[in-house]
Amino acid sequence: MSTPAPLPEGSKVKLSVLKGVRPGKSYALKDGVTYVGRQGPTAVDVDLTEQENPGAAVQVNRFALIWLDKNGLGIADTGRKVTLLNGARLPSGKRFPLAADDTLQFGKTVLQVKIKVKQRTAVQK
Repeated sequence: MSTPAPLPEGSKVKLSVLKGVRPGKSYALKDGVTYVGRQGPTAVDVDLTEQENPGAAVQVNRFALIWLDKNGLGIADTGRKVTLLNGARLPSGKRFPLAADDTLQFGKTVLQVKIKVKQRTAVQK
């Protein structure tokens, strides 16, 4: 496990669906912690319910948490051991850095990390 690199100030991060019921859909990540999973007994920020098995009830619905802060961007599996990062299954509870174009997979849904760096104008330089 390596330490995530800090993102340039003003960067925006989103997850873009590569494979799922709605390819091309994007989910914006917020500063702090974002929970990824399916609608269920606890709230999730990135709800993948619409990507596969609509209407399926789940008992444990938080698959992973993604953090975005001044230290960078990273992910941790929440205990379900269902999170794949670039094809490798993540062990529970350990944080891993994320970078642009990394892929995340939960079930049949595949997401890609997209980072948009705020462009500085000549006046800002």
